[in-house]
Amino acid sequence: MEESLMNTDPRHVTLLTPMPPGEPEEPALFSRVAQALETLPGPWRVGLTHGVELGWWIVTVYREDGFECTLLLEGLAQQTASSIRDQMADALQRHFLGLSGRGPVDIGR
Repeated sequence: MEESLMNTDPRHVTLLTPMPPGEPEEPALFSRVAQALETLPGPWRVGLTHGVELGWWIVTVYREDGFECTLLLEGLAQQTASSIRDQMADALQRHFLGLSGRGPVDIGR
């Protein structure tokens, strides 16, 4: 990876959503999002929205070059750092290839 893409900024990932007091789940999810983004070129800004009764999260990730990605994380399996990293890497690849906004690509999963 090029040196210019390495994460050298301690504020590589910034949470935009205020943390509600007494919400133990949100900081844990933000930690997993930050872990997923730490090796991807940034810096990143992250917004979180929680469906309290259903347990889902909407994660919106922004970068200074105009990249924006919104993920619906419906269950615990989608809320792991590795799952988030895989989804972000896929979205970044589509962004770099100019395929952003064209909808999902069927790759035989």
